[in-house]
Amino acid sequence: MTYAAGAPVTVGVDGSPASLDAVAWAAAEAGRRGRSLNLVYANAWPTYAHAMWPAWGPPDGRDGRTVGREVLRDAALRASEAAPHTAVTTEIVDGGPAGVLLERAEESALVVVGRRGSGGFPHLLVGSVAAQVATYAASPVVVVPERSAPPADDGPGIVLGVDGSEASHGAVEYAFAEASLRALPLTALRSWYWPTDDPAIVEPHAPLAGDHIAEQQRVLSEALAGWSEKYPDVRVRPLIAHHRPARALLDAAEGAALLVVGARGSGGFRTLLLGSVGETVIRHAPCPVVIVRAPARD
Repeated sequence: MTYAAGAPVTVGVDGSPASLDAVAWAAAEAGRRGRSLNLVYANAWPTYAHAMWPAWGPPDGRDGRTVGREVLRDAALRASEAAPHTAVTTEIVDGGPAGVLLERAEESALVVVGRRGSGGFPHLLVGSVAAQVATYAASPVVVVPERSAPPADDGPGIVLGVDGSEASHGAVEYAFAEASLRALPLTALRSWYWPTDDPAIVEPHAPLAGDHIAEQQRVLSEALAGWSEKYPDVRVRPLIAHHRPARALLDAAEGAALLVVGARGSGGFRTLLLGSVGETVIRHAPCPVVIVRAPARD
């Protein structure tokens, strides 16, 4: 997987403990990839001030840029502790957090955010910011959970949610490349779930489980075809799960280094970031979640 030369790993910072965890993860990732790290603080104050001035003033007499400089100073320190040899740049950008990150994604190899935010990225996963960034960003987006445990030595490595859709090709490529870069195995998961498995739904005929499993195996094999030849160093474990997609992904991600999914899905992972599946995975995954919207850019 390649991106434009010099494209940094970008991380949104807001001063919260969760964003500092994201900074540490992003710094290590930038070092692993041999890229620089760009710390971005979204200064939303001018937008609010335009509508509310003079009734509201900056808190404690400080403007947003003063706060932003303090936040970025702490974030840069955390980055240097996590990856002392990684080049770090900082910037304060006026605007709303979603818009700022979407703009920066155009020139980034990766955009990283913490699971929960405050300040420059308020209520990151409670409102629409994370959904907008993950769904529309030109680069892959990583959501880092607070205080995530290191991957288990005997864990699944990189977990990939496979739905067989054309839109998921970028996620497959990303997962293989990341597994190769980290020298980790790849667990490729295809989830299937019959509506008749729901006790509230009664069907006159039982599903043909054997035939359906064979179909799921075919979809999974086709999605992975060719990638093992491109990445012969990656050990792949195909996994068919008879479970609701969100539950299957969360179970498979226990002890994983990363969970990789496409921004839009079908079949086993339908409407991944538009419905409850994507929200559940991002909110509750025990490891960082990578959302890949499109195939990698050359």
